[in-house]
Amino acid sequence: MSEPVSQSVNLSLSTGGQLFYREGGENEVRYGPADSAVAELIHRQVNEDGTAPRSSLGMGGSDTLPGFFADRYALLPLDFSFRQQVAQQAPEGFGWSVLPMPSGGGPEGLAQGVAPQTLSVARDSDHRQAAAGLIAFLTRADHAVELARGDWMLPTGTTALADPSLSTEESGWRSGVELAAALRPSPVLGVRGYPEWKDKIATPAFQEYYNGAVDLEDLRDELTDDGNRILDRYQR
Repeated sequence: MSEPVSQSVNLSLSTGGQLFYREGGENEVRYGPADSAVAELIHRQVNEDGTAPRSSLGMGGSDTLPGFFADRYALLPLDFSFRQQVAQQAPEGFGWSVLPMPSGGGPEGLAQGVAPQTLSVARDSDHRQAAAGLIAFLTRADHAVELARGDWMLPTGTTALADPSLSTEESGWRSGVELAAALRPSPVLGVRGYPEWKDKIATPAFQEYYNGAVDLEDLRDELTDDGNRILDRYQR
């Protein structure tokens, strides 16, 4: 959770939140109960239940693997692609499996935000047709499957997702494919000012909240009051 913002925003979809709302053609940060439910759960795990170690708040994804292999952590909330590192670095005989994130309940219980990889052609390129041809080649269903297996990530095309080679129990592929229908575009996509909001406001605010230094009301005030002032500058 050394970079807590994307997880906190993207997982809020599972409880019906999204943090970024568009009204009257402008983006606004709101932080109601549905938006904060996941953050409140993490706060309880660290500061009340003791079911998540405080030391993990300063860790990135790879930092947690040695503890996982040493049986200090029973579960790790990692991106799907981290399976590659687990498969390649785990001690001999180490048993592991992939589980879906816990449901947030309700119709959006398994939803989470993602930012798919994209390919673009520069308007000023002297080789636009060739570049478009390469994109067409890469995004063919059979090639998308090969890329997905190489990246250990899910392909975005429905035909590629249906490929039998991805519907296997090996390395948790099936768990990911079965959840693909619940993936949603991240609420941060297209939000002007998001990088500044993330770096200057949200990252330190979430870190303080998860560490127990501030309460939920303080977190809400920082994300919305200070955060919306930043977004407003980009929307004038």
